[in-house]
Formats: sequence, structure tokens, C-alpha cells
Amino acid sequence: MAKRILVVPDVHGRIFWKKPVAEYLDGVDKIVFLGDYFDPYLAEDGLADNLFQNMEEILQLKRENTGKVVLLKGNHDQHYSSALFKELARGSRMDKLNWQKYHDLFQENGNLFQLAYLEEINGTPYVFTHAGVTQYWLHKVNAKLWQLPDDQVSLADPDIIARINRLDDAGEGQKLLAVVGRSRSWFGEETGSMLWADIDEHALSDAPESYGLNRVFQVFGHTKLQEGYEMIASENLAMIDSRQCFMIDENLKDKIHSIK
Repeated sequence: MAKRILVVPDVHGRIFWKKPVAEYLDGVDKIVFLGDYFDPYLAEDGLADNLFQNMEEILQLKRENTGKVVLLKGNHDQHYSSALFKELARGSRMDKLNWQKYHDLFQENGNLFQLAYLEEINGTPYVFTHAGVTQYWLHKVNAKLWQLPDDQVSLADPDIIARINRLDDAGEGQKLLAVVGRSRSWFGEETGSMLWADIDEHALSDAPESYGLNRVFQVFGHTKLQEGYEMIASENLAMIDSRQCFMIDENLKDKIHSIK
């Protein structure tokens, strides 16, 4: 059971993660990357000169610290990892010239990545994903694939997290991962998937008690915050895509705080 977790939001070719990881590597139980390693934003500082090398360094960190480092995937990873997802999620910002190179990297290192991670701290289950899990999308997945009784589907259940991770293994899972919400498309659904949900879509989960959403604290990125904003947080979630690392510490009252 982890006591201190260092969280790295969306990388997008940036190198803000290097200093905090070097500083806290030996002092934390887990380091969780929230995904989106490629596809940099234009005209932004703090970018690696070589995006591929930056990714290789993250992979090497994982290889050398297998049990400590968790690498999650985001939508900007999935469209390189899965050719089907790429076709289904046509709205993605994607480097078409380097698609095959990045695709090969994810295929060769697929065992180093996952979609969701669950860890308990001080009795609270923390669920880490790229864009957060909404009640709408989890219900859709259950109805389409699992068909479990509602009271057997809880985001606080390790078996459900394992089922979410297995969505990456099949075509039907890729279709569910590719679901986008109305915030991004006129043809979108009520909310996007755990790779696509924008922060405003989480407010649409009108029954947060469903599927254990009121019993977990979700940590995710995906929705880029404007400069000067550290996070958007509530009782049950923190959206932290703000180009800085964050710490979860059982000895602190705050569920999560930024590291500057």
C-alpha cells in the first residue's frame, strides 16, 4: 500500500517531469504518469529537443523501476498504439509522418503501459486514469461488455480496474475507448471515455453514487489548464493537466498538492 505518490500529468514532449522525478524517486512509493507522451503543443517552452528520446527516457525509468513507476496511456498514445483507435478517433492531433515509428514503440513496449491504476491511501481508493471515468461511460461499458449487476460494478473494485485495463485487448474495447463527448463533437455522446472525457463532462454524472464514484478520489489530466491554474478539484476528483508534478501524501490533509 502506497503512502506517497508522485503524479506526472500530460507530458506532450515536455521535460517538466525530469527534475521532480529525480528528486523524489527514492522518497515515494509510486510514480504515476497520466499519459499523452507525444504530440506537443505548438510554440510552448519546456519541450524536449527530441520527443522520441524523451519517451525513451520515460520507458527506461519504468524498466529500471518496474514496481514503482506506472505508465498510463492517454488518447494521444492510443492513436499510436492501436490502428483501430486511430481510425475511430479521427479528431486526434497526431503526427502522421511518425505514426509508424511511434506505433512500433508502443507495440514493442505494450507490457509497460496500462489504462487505469488503483491505489488506497488512508482508507480512500485513488483511481488514476488519463481523462477520468464518468458514470455514463462506465455504464455504457458494463451494458456493452460485462453485463454485471449494477451493485457489482464499483470503480473502487480492483477487478473492475482490471476489466478496464483489458479493454485495450480487443476491438470492442477500442470502440468504447474511442467514445468522445459532446464537448468535442456535435456527434459525441453525453460524456467521453476515460481517454476523452473533458472536465466539464464529469459534472454530467448526475448520480455520483453509482459505480462507487462517490467512494473514490479520481486523479486525471487531459483538459489543458490555462497558465497560472494548478488544478480543478472537488471532493471526489482532481484534474491536474498544468505542466507540473503533484504529490499525494498520507501525512498531509490535502488529497493532492502541486510541486513547484
